[in-house]
Amino acid sequence: MPACAGCHGPSGAGIPAQYPRLGGQHAEYVEAQLTTFRSGARTNSPQMMDIAGRMSDAEIKAVSDYVAGLH
Repeated sequence: MPACAGCHGPSGAGIPAQYPRLGGQHAEYVEAQLTTFRSGARTNSPQMMDIAGRMSDAEIKAVSDYVAGLH
């Protein structure tokens, strides 16, 4: 699975107009978005649907907690 930093940058700053900022997002929000990508309820990013589709609940939780600590 590709690392988040590959698209969102090492600090989670994102690339405007391509990849959103992740750093500092609330863990609950990131977890909810990854879960909706995984379920197919959110379909605006085929890349994220693929990545989240391969993540377990524990991996989603860990990534969400990590992203919340980025600044």
